[in-house]
Order: sequence, then C-alpha cells, then structure tokens
Amino acid sequence: MGYLFSVAAGLIGGIAAVLLIERRRSKKRRRARSRTANTAGNEKRTDGKIEFSKLFLSAVLLTYFAGFGLGVWAVTIDISQLGVFLVYVGTPTTVAIGFYSWKAKAENVVKIKKANPAETEGIPVDLNNIQP
Repeated sequence: MGYLFSVAAGLIGGIAAVLLIERRRSKKRRRARSRTANTAGNEKRTDGKIEFSKLFLSAVLLTYFAGFGLGVWAVTIDISQLGVFLVYVGTPTTVAIGFYSWKAKAENVVKIKKANPAETEGIPVDLNNIQP
C-alpha cells in the first residue's frame, strides 16, 4: 500500500512541478513581449496555449506512469499478471510515441522545404504519403 501512495505522491508532485515551471516561463514571455510591443499590432497571441500533440503525449505518459505504479503493485501480489501489465503499459505508449514521431517528421519536411528552397527545388512535398 505504501508503494501506491508513493506513486501517487510522485505523480502529483511531478504534475505540480511541470505546471509551476510552465507558469513561470509564460510570465517571463509575457513580460518580454510587453517590453517589446509590436507596433503593427498583428502579433499572434499564443500565451497559455499547449499544442494538442504535446497534451496528448503528456496524457498518455501520465497514464503510463499511473498504470506502471498500479501494475508493479499488482505484479508484486500476483506474478501471473506480468503479461497483462506489460501489454497495458506498452501498447498506448508505443502508439503515442509513433504518432508524435510521424507528426514531427511531417512538420520537419515542410520546414526543411521552406528553409532550403534552392536545394529542394525539384522535390515535391506530399504530406499524404510520408512513410515512417
């Protein structure tokens, strides 16, 4: 039972640390942005917004660590649950990491094409056909 409390305290502490760090970073960005105000007034506001893919990956990783703690506790009680534990933890993590990597690759292909127009002149960018 002590393991379960330790895992829960670790998860809560980790989430709190991430939220505090992000809050501090966003305040610094807001202060820097207010000092160098855009005279044109068409600056895109992104304060407090988190990309969906990073939010998705964070949710899966949170589930991973919560399931890992619970699974370790269950496996210590009954070792026959090890296979179920490994599938529960591994499957969503694999899917999330694969999705995030594919998305990052697609974004990087577009960025490389825009940054190097002369070198990539004859190479088409087909986002529907990116292979893993």
